[in-house]
Amino acid sequence: MEAQESQGTVTLTDKAVEKVQEFASMHPEAEGKQLRISIQGGSKASYEYGFTFDEGGASDQRLEQGSIEVLVDPFSLMYMTGSVVDFVDDLRGSGFVVDNPNLPPLMQDPVARRVNEVLEERIRPSVASHGGTVQLIDYVEGRVYVQLGGGCQGCGMADVTLKQGIETLLRSEIPEVVEVLDTTDHASGSNPYYTQGK
Repeated sequence: MEAQESQGTVTLTDKAVEKVQEFASMHPEAEGKQLRISIQGGSKASYEYGFTFDEGGASDQRLEQGSIEVLVDPFSLMYMTGSVVDFVDDLRGSGFVVDNPNLPPLMQDPVARRVNEVLEERIRPSVASHGGTVQLIDYVEGRVYVQLGGGCQGCGMADVTLKQGIETLLRSEIPEVVEVLDTTDHASGSNPYYTQGK
């Protein structure tokens, strides 16, 4: 992964620059515009990033990335300093990935960071093989709060997955974890097994 030299604090790998050029050539509305990278939201555990083409404004930082220019607004730049943007295409799908050294608030807690690592390495691949997702929402005094999505939202086996799968593994790997709680609204899933009374 070779990053392009940048005058600023966010860099793109050669592959990311290539993909930006490819996308721009395929979409006429991108002509004459630059790639904007921004933080669009997220949770205490992770940031969510946006990638769009626009003309930019006076407050944007303009970063030269080889043959393209990248726009980053001041708010996003505060939380993205030192980030490297790559484009990946693997079994999990394809898209831009941001390697951001700036930790979200929850990830500054070493136990929460370890929980997220176990979720990423041991639990998410298994859940994804059944069309589901699991996201860390919070960690407070031994209690892990997660949200299930995809095929897990509304699934009649969600509680089994949570208690016998996720909680059992997390408690065995991380002694500080005493309980895993599901914050998911299962009744509003796209294919729920149960719904609220009419």
